[in-house]
Amino acid sequence: MFHTSRKVAWLDLCIIPIYVLGQLILPITLFTAFTLLHIDIPGAVTIMLSSVITALLIILFVSVSHRHRFWSKFRCHMSDLRRHGKLIAMTYIGYLVTNFIFLTIMSHLPEKWQFKETGNQDALKIFFEQTQWLPIMFIGIVIAAPIMEELLFRHLLIGELGKKFGIRFMSVLSVILFALLHMQAAQMPLEIVPYLLLGTMFVVTYVKSNGNIAVSIATHMFNNLVAFFAVLLQM
Repeated sequence: MFHTSRKVAWLDLCIIPIYVLGQLILPITLFTAFTLLHIDIPGAVTIMLSSVITALLIILFVSVSHRHRFWSKFRCHMSDLRRHGKLIAMTYIGYLVTNFIFLTIMSHLPEKWQFKETGNQDALKIFFEQTQWLPIMFIGIVIAAPIMEELLFRHLLIGELGKKFGIRFMSVLSVILFALLHMQAAQMPLEIVPYLLLGTMFVVTYVKSNGNIAVSIATHMFNNLVAFFAVLLQM
């Protein structure tokens, strides 16, 4: 299934501007529209709605750009997903173990290097402050974000650009860029480590499943589902 075609789908590079513009322009557009219509929606919800819409736009683009074989590949990937349950479980356990080892090591470092939660995790709590919007938060965090990020960091970077620049190089780049994306609210340099481990987990599931994007999406969704309820329990 991996690299069924040697030809790079260069058109898929459009995923990048769709993602970037969706994250930058859509929140402003929605906020302006809600203000003009006198609709009172919290800023955090507006941001999450933007994320959901961006994910839908990326999915729509990919389905159109690969329209000749999209549904056949979709059915094939979903059917193949069933036999990769062990892979998902093992990589997730591996992530938990390595993250635990990192946290243990960090606890022995000088206090100025330590952190209880990453800036990204702390920022996410803002989205949980108003419980009536939790369904939208769930869709955005557990469903939309994993699909959007896996299509960008795994399908595009490894699945397509890997044909040109090599699977190993693009896998490493995928992990690094994924981690850097989640460092926007970071306060400490070491906060990047958990996201490097997360990115590695998603890359391993994608590559080991022979480029089955459904496997890395399922892994990402499961991780975000656990994180979602973990935050809820803390509120």
